[in-house]
Amino acid sequence: MKNVKVSERRAFLGTVSASMLALFMGRVPAKAANPQTRHRRVVTGVNAAGKSVVTSDGPVPPEGSWSEGGADGADLWCLDHIPVDLSDCRDPIQGYGGREWPPEGGAIARTGRWPPGFQFHMHRSATIDFLFVMSGRIELLLDEGSVTLGPGDCCVQRGTNHGWRVVGDQPCTWGGVLLAAKM
Repeated sequence: MKNVKVSERRAFLGTVSASMLALFMGRVPAKAANPQTRHRRVVTGVNAAGKSVVTSDGPVPPEGSWSEGGADGADLWCLDHIPVDLSDCRDPIQGYGGREWPPEGGAIARTGRWPPGFQFHMHRSATIDFLFVMSGRIELLLDEGSVTLGPGDCCVQRGTNHGWRVVGDQPCTWGGVLLAAKM
């Protein structure tokens, strides 16, 4: 971003900051999702004979997916509490309204693909997040310093003030699990 004028950068960040927050938090309406970018989700269960089986295999339901401005992603699963009742066979994303953060005692599994140059503003949440980079590179921005993550790297983000920036000329595909925590 060295060659971008400060005024252009501020204008860009001002324009996209609210929508980018919505994207990361799964708050963009499902109708914005592109069906070809929906993330595949395989869910297992137990059949009547007590044998493990695939109960569903396909894209995340539209209400759990988002796509805007070159970025896309999905909330794959949402838990209201842990431990989970494995006899509950409902799909928590059917009829899902989107959540920024998991409920107290709960969790959200989320995935996304951010385009080159994408930047997510500094923020803090009452969660412990496990972020896995599958492809591309992303920089974790902290109050003091930063670190770049690449394919196969994991970040355990423990409720600290942080932001993200995709580095390089490739998109970054990531997956994460957000667990509710106490500050």
